[in-house]
Amino acid sequence: MLVVYLGIVFLTIVILIAIKRPLYQAILGGLIMLVILYQIPIGDACIQVTHVFTHWDSFQILISLYLITFLQRMLEARQLIKLAQQDLNGLFHNRRINAGGAPLFIGLLPSAAAMILCGDIVKEATDGYLDPKDQAFTASWFRHIPESTLPTYAAVLLMANISGVPLSEFIIGMIVPICALSFIGYFSILRKIPKDPGVERSQNRWLDFIHLFQHLWSLLSSKFENVSKIVKH
Repeated sequence: MLVVYLGIVFLTIVILIAIKRPLYQAILGGLIMLVILYQIPIGDACIQVTHVFTHWDSFQILISLYLITFLQRMLEARQLIKLAQQDLNGLFHNRRINAGGAPLFIGLLPSAAAMILCGDIVKEATDGYLDPKDQAFTASWFRHIPESTLPTYAAVLLMANISGVPLSEFIIGMIVPICALSFIGYFSILRKIPKDPGVERSQNRWLDFIHLFQHLWSLLSSKFENVSKIVKH
């Protein structure tokens, strides 16, 4: 029944989103249903919510997520992620890397808005070679690979907490599954598209690498800094 209850909680969130309620209301509805179904005392639930804001170890994760989301908005406004895709094109001259690599970078972003941005980039890289369903699969599959490993996502923290496995060991143990997910996505989808991106080869790949770092350094540095802090705790 515990699994059934969990399914009801997710169904509540999906229904609220389907009827055009804001995301925070959908999450709140899911939390209320969680308290009701699992019969969590109201006092204990309030204490756990309070701990998020009164304990620095959990509060800093919340702050980090908001800061990364703000950083994403800045990157979108300056179109730096799309420029990073062009840098990947010049660096590797491979349409498949563009289609799979760009979602991997975007997967570092926790915001739901990243899904739209990721879809646009994958569509541009695969248009004419993949149908819309395969484009959606590619964007979703590769974007969620970082989400299965990095301890800045709630699901990863929850799994590590329930299993009792230290986060550092969890990340190392996920290397093989990450490689497996990447190979599955490549051989099932990316091999359907040609490698040639249809543009001239770059004359200076070192310069493309520098530009790629310039466009993404703020995102990568903030993400890895947050990961290192969480792993220490």
